[in-house]
Amino acid sequence: MAVHVKKPKDPTIAEKFNTYRFADYKEQVIDLLQRVCTVSVETIQIIQQIQV
Repeated sequence: MAVHVKKPKDPTIAEKFNTYRFADYKEQVIDLLQRVCTVSVETIQIIQQIQV
């Protein structure tokens, strides 16, 4: 799978964060995305229950 790497335009950000690779933290990124999605869905369900 080819990955397009977009470089930050701001030189400070590029200097500090250009070495970060999501591929190195694949499992943690997937876990975080799952948690965010779960919280989002549960929040919508709670709001819908309140409105009823």
